[in-house]
Amino acid sequence: MNIDNIFRELNTSRFYILLLGLAVYYQFSTTFVYEALLHLTPGRLDSLESSPFHIRSDAIESFTVYITLFLCAIIFYEFYNLDKGHISQSKYNLRIQILAIVVFSPMLSYLILQILWLFQTDDSWDFDIEFMAAIGGWELTNFWPFSSDTIDKATRWEFYHIGLFSSIRVVIASIVLSTLLGIVIGVSRLSRNKLLSNLARIYVDLFRNLPLIVQLTLILVLFATTLDPFREIQDNNFLNWFFWTNGGFFFPKIVISNMFLFLASLGTLLLFRIYTRFSERIFTHKEDTEETNLNVSNIEDLKNTLKFLIFRPFYFLERRLEPLIPDLLFSISILSFTFGLFRILEWNYSFTFSGILAQEPFSLFVFGIVLLFYSSKMVAALELEGLNTFTEDSRPEAIRRRLQLSSIVILSTIILLYLSISVTQPNLITEEDGKALPWGKWKFEEGTYEEVNVVFLNLMLGLTFYTAAQIAEVVRGSIQSLPRGQIEAAISIGLSPYQRLKLVILPQALRSMIPSLTNQYLNCWKNSSLALIVGFSDFYFVLTNVVNNAGHAVPIFMIILFTYQSGSLVISAIMNNINSSVTKVKI
Repeated sequence: MNIDNIFRELNTSRFYILLLGLAVYYQFSTTFVYEALLHLTPGRLDSLESSPFHIRSDAIESFTVYITLFLCAIIFYEFYNLDKGHISQSKYNLRIQILAIVVFSPMLSYLILQILWLFQTDDSWDFDIEFMAAIGGWELTNFWPFSSDTIDKATRWEFYHIGLFSSIRVVIASIVLSTLLGIVIGVSRLSRNKLLSNLARIYVDLFRNLPLIVQLTLILVLFATTLDPFREIQDNNFLNWFFWTNGGFFFPKIVISNMFLFLASLGTLLLFRIYTRFSERIFTHKEDTEETNLNVSNIEDLKNTLKFLIFRPFYFLERRLEPLIPDLLFSISILSFTFGLFRILEWNYSFTFSGILAQEPFSLFVFGIVLLFYSSKMVAALELEGLNTFTEDSRPEAIRRRLQLSSIVILSTIILLYLSISVTQPNLITEEDGKALPWGKWKFEEGTYEEVNVVFLNLMLGLTFYTAAQIAEVVRGSIQSLPRGQIEAAISIGLSPYQRLKLVILPQALRSMIPSLTNQYLNCWKNSSLALIVGFSDFYFVLTNVVNNAGHAVPIFMIILFTYQSGSLVISAIMNNINSSVTKVKI
């Protein structure tokens, strides 16, 4: 290929930009290539002693130049071919991938070899985490629902377990509260009531523009200055059932005394859901639809057939019965998930088939999550076939029958809940053997109270107020992006403002709200690491204490990285599933 033809075919300005980029890339990648080749010299890495890829020390500089120039030539050639635009889309995608591998190969090679070098020479890169089995050796500010009696003997792994549960607890509470508050504030900003809209605007401007760390500090000071200390607790109570101090809030002890009756109450609601969906589902007769075709003639047909058999394994049943299976599986998953969640203290971190039959709490918890995901996929597959379309019988006798059945179900659920739950009044001990105790020795009797720590409320409220301000703007922007004709149509058919919001505006705004809400929920999960500021013992607080006490920073921060990544992926998976269900109807 003639170099003059290349110069003529390339636009002059783009050629000089490419040349400048290659010069910068050459200078940037030379260092990585040199360091990578340095690790390939004999006697450098023990793990590569038997490898045939070695280079003499005196040849490193020359090989660095040759390899870098070779990479630059490949990049130039690939850009030239991509610029001509004569290749197909599949080949274009392949060329882009090859180009990306070539561009980043010096950095990747250096990263891999440098990690091998650190494993060999730096003790902090020792990933043996046996030190996590040692006793924690410090105090936790919160350990609910775990027993305080065993904290002094708890290992670092158990501290991490407690901190992880605390993080999940505060993030879930903040996400729920911030979503509700954000929707109210976002809708209020669009209100015609000037006072209401201005108050909502002030809230957004205040909490969105104020750093979260400052908000947490202000809330901490507010709790410390407005709530009375523990010595005044007898004056700060509601009917001797609820107490509050600047150290925390105390509530009655609520215990599930009979798990079978508790699950029976939940199962009653789930059975009512199954019956309602079964009776209100619109069925299509099989003879009116095309027969299922499971013929396999190519790879694509094989994939579609396997997907069909996995998510519609009961397709051979009548169309009236097939949708009943996912509803039953969904109910079983909720019961399994609930049982495992309320038995969190008994988790033994094993998952076996025999464990499921033996009702191991953690095994049933995982089994419930897996079954919930699978049943939701089955429901989605049925919706594509039009088997999950519902109608509501508006005849007076049908409405009356539905109301009677609902009343029976609700009454049965309340009775079962009442029989399965026991409530104990907090017992504040202020005297012993008939003698009054000094306030410093006052305490609540064990097993009679639940405590919500102030540091938990501090972090939860800070995350809630800050995230709600972001969500409010998401809600406002999503509502304003709707076509004006939708709202005018709702007005024309006589819907009230509340009906317009509930039936027309919010359902359509959800399509654009959910991706942005996902980002805010992820930010809430990551911002929970500021628990360190208020003294809340989340898993990040626990693991940073482990680093300060025992060292081993690299494996500890890998655990932190894995934990945050896992939480973010779970939130993204849940929100993506919700988004797919909301956007299944194309506009």
